Amino acid sequence: MKKFLALLTLAILAALCLPAAAQKYPPPTTSGGSGEALLNLDNTVALHGYDPVAYFNERQPVKGNKYINERVGGATYYFHSRASRYEFLGNAPKYQPQFGGYCTLAMAMGRLEDIDPHAFVIYNNKLYLFRDPAAQAQFWTNPERIVQEATAHYFELARQNRDRW
Repeated sequence: MKKFLALLTLAILAALCLPAAAQKYPPPTTSGGSGEALLNLDNTVALHGYDPVAYFNERQPVKGNKYINERVGGATYYFHSRASRYEFLGNAPKYQPQFGGYCTLAMAMGRLEDIDPHAFVIYNNKLYLFRDPAAQAQFWTNPERIVQEATAHYFELARQNRDRW
């Protein structure tokens, strides 16, 4: 009888825990706090290993040091200095690339495309990346519209990606 009660107790506990284990955990938030994560990563590394703070402070891409890193929102960021890392930690959403680090112009067309870390724009104090200098130049034809369209597509692609989980 004790064996039966022990098995029954285990079965009840397993049944209670099963729904919690079956839940999907929400993905981490994405760059700039713009919703569900859809991140352009090399393994887990964002920005092809470039320092996100350098885009703002140095006004150019600077390769980060893999030993000075921080993992935020599902992405690992490399920094060229400890000071850069500390600055990032003080306000990560400011420094994280928009649209998960995908090409902004391609995102405005509803496509996910990789970036050239040297093709970037700081616009309204946000980091936008592009696949090539031509896409970067096209951004300036109508930046507000491109950002608006890219934002709408980003959330739709993130939802589609989440639904596949």
